[in-house]
Amino acid sequence: MDYYNKSLKDILRWGRMGAISCRIAEKLSIPPLQALKDFYRSVTCEKFHDKATGLYLYSDYYIADSYLIEKGLYQS
Repeated sequence: MDYYNKSLKDILRWGRMGAISCRIAEKLSIPPLQALKDFYRSVTCEKFHDKATGLYLYSDYYIADSYLIEKGLYQS
């Protein structure tokens, strides 16, 4: 994969992963780096990067909550 040939949407989506991970870390009281690693390995993250799902169009909070629901960890 050519990492230097990214579209603006790809760059923005990758940048948003930090905000999503911080939201997850806050909700679960875990370090942000651990939240990022866990999120990166999730089905939600896979859908987030799949342009066909449109998940990337939703807010960071919505995506973080989707991850928490996926893992059975949702706390409102």
